[in-house]
Amino acid sequence: MIRLWLAALLLIVSAGCSRPATDNKAALAAPAAPSVWRYADELRAAEQAVAHAKAAITQGPVVWPQWQALAEAELAQAKLTGDYRLYTAAEQSIAQAFVLAQVHGPDQGPFALRARFHFSVHRLHAVDADLARAEGETLTDTATLTGLRADLAFARGQHAAALEGFRLALRQREDVAGLVRLAFWHARSGHASEAMALLDRAGAIYHGDSPYTPAWLALQRGLIQLDRGDWDLALAHYHHALRLLPDWWLAREHMAEIHALKGEHDQAIALYTAVIADTDHPEFMDALAGVLIERGDAAAAQDWISKARQRYDARLATLPEATYGHGLDHFLEYGTAAEALALARRNHARRPNPEAKIALAEALLKANEPKPALPLLREALASGWNTAALRAAAAEVFAANGLVEEAVLQKQLALQLNPRAARQYGLPE
Repeated sequence: MIRLWLAALLLIVSAGCSRPATDNKAALAAPAAPSVWRYADELRAAEQAVAHAKAAITQGPVVWPQWQALAEAELAQAKLTGDYRLYTAAEQSIAQAFVLAQVHGPDQGPFALRARFHFSVHRLHAVDADLARAEGETLTDTATLTGLRADLAFARGQHAAALEGFRLALRQREDVAGLVRLAFWHARSGHASEAMALLDRAGAIYHGDSPYTPAWLALQRGLIQLDRGDWDLALAHYHHALRLLPDWWLAREHMAEIHALKGEHDQAIALYTAVIADTDHPEFMDALAGVLIERGDAAAAQDWISKARQRYDARLATLPEATYGHGLDHFLEYGTAAEALALARRNHARRPNPEAKIALAEALLKANEPKPALPLLREALASGWNTAALRAAAAEVFAANGLVEEAVLQKQLALQLNPRAARQYGLPE
């Protein structure tokens, strides 16, 4: 579920890696050759930040803020790459920071950082306590904590409370992360123009030296256009993101998605294959398998499905809460009905937002249990969430329950939001 995964990466926009400092004397000695900052440079900067933080721990007396600095660097690298092993490394560093901090008292430690980490890996049940401790600290970043609490409300499906929190955080401090949070809320509420304007504002106030954040914002603009069914405009935004940060695997993956939707199988296969070679992420193995199946190559698709399953099993063993949401599409598409339903229920229990309700409803339909899917979709529709994906899912659930008039209405609403909803999400006849 690629877009779910991107939502989990929302906080990264304020943490793009900075370019290494240049040697001023060398720069004055000769004109600098034109250079382009590429994804490999961004990754190298992230790796250097981790290496420097580790080196600091080995030099002299060790205090818990040094382990916090290492965890921050590891978490930034994890968000850049999507590597679950790096999330685990960050968690271990946070734990070590608390071991050292608790020696000085129970109120010592990186509570705000641990809250952000738990949110990143969808352990929502663990966020509240750390947020409360962080909010009680004297030197606290109020706007960041307010935004995180609003993120928590949004992930729990508390649509109105999330909006109030996002607006409050922006009143406390206007920053890129706060604008993106509010843009995401508007995008999921059917307000695409408002979302685009907020992303434009975020780009205007960003003054960092890394192209990662502008590229990430371009990617989000593309996702909004994708949700509206404007594939060509979405692709243009993805190309722009790739121009800003050449070789970025995430931009190339989304370009592959557009080619797949258009039925341009060769282009999609080439892009997905290259991205898999760079990342080894199972989400893209599943996407490649889908293209191969559509092209009629089921045998090759099965190889990728098997590889993806192995990687999801490993993720479930290390970061289960994150995998419940991010890996659910694999089990809905290629797993058994029992597997998909079990995972969807765990995901919904931890993050009962409309996306989780849609996934649980799809799992119930896969298990031939349409009746309990009905209240889930009614709750999602009543929440204020308004996307073509939700309307399409509602149409399918209503049709499965024999509610033809409601199904027709939801189908029409889905097509109003996205004229290509049938291709992107599926619609009942």
